[in-house]
Amino acid sequence: MTRQLYYLIWSSILLASIWSCGTAEVSSDSSTSTYEQEVRETATAYFKTFSERKDWNKLLSFYRADLQFHDIYLHLELDSLWQFERFYNWPDTGFHKLSPEQEHLAIESLVVEDSMAVVRGHLNPFYYYGKLVDSDWGMEFTIWLYFDKNLKIKRQVDWFEYDPNVVESVLTRYKTQGVDKTPDWLDLTR
Repeated sequence: MTRQLYYLIWSSILLASIWSCGTAEVSSDSSTSTYEQEVRETATAYFKTFSERKDWNKLLSFYRADLQFHDIYLHLELDSLWQFERFYNWPDTGFHKLSPEQEHLAIESLVVEDSMAVVRGHLNPFYYYGKLVDSDWGMEFTIWLYFDKNLKIKRQVDWFEYDPNVVESVLTRYKTQGVDKTPDWLDLTR
């Protein structure tokens, strides 16, 4: 066997091995990409529903019953969907958009990795019990959503930049009742 033929055979085997490894890697990435794409689509639909702020039951349908919810700034941890319903409580919050077509959220970025979606943005101005809440204090947020294999939200972590009145009430609660006390306005009794 000539030296050139020997190199040709080994080069062919090496290239075939590299190609097969690359193909397996692509198909693995493809299945991950497909799941990540489903997470991205679900997160996008969730934030569209949140931003429209019209269909409370549709928003709730994105969650599991055993949702773990954390609001970092309020130091609030909830361990079920019914507690989350009491906290967000869209039907009775005194919230009104400036106009029906206005989007409540302005999404600046959405990052998805595996089963997690992180969105960053800001709130658009709105009325809260007749008082205009505008961007004087920033209104930025970051929300982390963790999805299960059925594309239901199993965990949510909120970082909202709250207005000065909320900040003041949180600090007062921390000083007088400690950081683990549920806010007085949040009724978590059944």
